[in-house]
Amino acid sequence: MDQSKVLVFDDFHYFSRFLKYEFKDIKFITGNKKAIIYGNEINTELSLIVFVFYSEDDLIDLLRLYTHGIQLLICNHCPKFVNKFGNIKNIGVLDCLETKRGYRNDLRVYFDETFNLVN
Repeated sequence: MDQSKVLVFDDFHYFSRFLKYEFKDIKFITGNKKAIIYGNEINTELSLIVFVFYSEDDLIDLLRLYTHGIQLLICNHCPKFVNKFGNIKNIGVLDCLETKRGYRNDLRVYFDETFNLVN
């Protein structure tokens, strides 16, 4: 199987480390925030962008990434925005406000469906 490439946009980098540890079948790419936003690290080989949303300050960064047309998965850590992203085309939403075990299972299901992973 070709390894899927997923760009992780995470200001605090703990979620990207978690993803790399939990899902070894997927190639996660992380990088400098400015390079990601202004397109230096975004290319057509990406299958998905995982955007970790911490606060409303991240909205502008999210809109800049959305314009690239690559499928987005928003991992929401902000209670104010629990139901705000659900109806936007080409965006999946995972609420990470519960336990780590809960969103680990949700991520596993999402990645299994998206990338047809086999354990």
